Amino acid sequence: MRRAVTTEDPARWVIEETEATPPGAGEVLLRVRASGICGSDLHSYRDSSRWLSPEGGWQAGRTPGHEVAGEVAELGAGVAELPGGLSVGQRVALQPRPFCGVCAECRAGRTELCGRGPGLFGVQMPGGCSEYLTVPAENLFPVADDLDFAVAALAEPLAVAVHGHRVAAQLDSARPTQGERVVVLGAGPIGLMSVFYAAQAGAEVAVTYRYPHQGEAARRLGAAHVFESDGGKEAELREWAREHPVDLVMETVGGAAETPEVAIRVARLGGRVLLLGVAAQQVSLPVQVIVTKQLRMAATIFYGYIGMQHDYEITTALLNEHRDVLGSLVTHRVSLDEVAQGYAYAADKTSGAIKVSVTP
Repeated sequence: MRRAVTTEDPARWVIEETEATPPGAGEVLLRVRASGICGSDLHSYRDSSRWLSPEGGWQAGRTPGHEVAGEVAELGAGVAELPGGLSVGQRVALQPRPFCGVCAECRAGRTELCGRGPGLFGVQMPGGCSEYLTVPAENLFPVADDLDFAVAALAEPLAVAVHGHRVAAQLDSARPTQGERVVVLGAGPIGLMSVFYAAQAGAEVAVTYRYPHQGEAARRLGAAHVFESDGGKEAELREWAREHPVDLVMETVGGAAETPEVAIRVARLGGRVLLLGVAAQQVSLPVQVIVTKQLRMAATIFYGYIGMQHDYEITTALLNEHRDVLGSLVTHRVSLDEVAQGYAYAADKTSGAIKVSVTP
């Protein structure tokens, strides 16, 4: 099989020929059909010195890609007998974070907090910029037989937004989401999907954006109000928030942005703040404001079960039902040989990029 591998130069990749790993017991050989480029990959692509740790930056020899969809190519022992068993040829989306199933967090149903798993496909393990992956069967979620693979791969970033929104709702569980006012900071893929899910939950949604095509996409996905975030325009959002108290602020920018502080200042008294963006450096927060406004705060990064339903079960259903509007977020498609160009598109928002999909 072929896979794309990073070098010390983010603009240069090599294509390797290697053997696919046969699936063992409980595993599936997945034929990768689409792999989305994530914003967290781009932080280190742009400047590896600002990433979370030296081990987490842009490294030679990696095969990225954790937003993955494909079709089942081969079943390992016992997979066919599992409840809701998979079949060869079935279209699926990959939940890319394996979990151990035996630690305290897993036993409590919080698999997203498992600290004993091997890591993330596309980060610690080879990812979706490859023709095949061998993955645990329990990490695969079926999608519709006619769903575009690039759209199916949106299940991962959409699950991040869905999980965050569901966690934020638990911060004030007595308050209905219908009719609440939500501000989403940032209109990258996670921000736009946060807009979509908040609107689906019945909220009045406002969003900040840097590029015109992001603002247009936000309106398509349900935003009632859009605000430019550059050029000193933040004052417009704050003025609007003073007149329209904001129940929930979802920060999705991450990187080196100071948007967590903006979120805290925009939220109403007694409001909620959810941190979704992956910061590339330490960010100071105005604790006095948090305390005096009696804000409730949470932070999420992955996905899992809340109650009896997994976030991926929600996202795969949403992608099937709203495939046209969510599919419009896939702005660029590149082949495996063009992966360097794909990363260049994704990193340069003036290209009109929202979500770039690699097709191995």
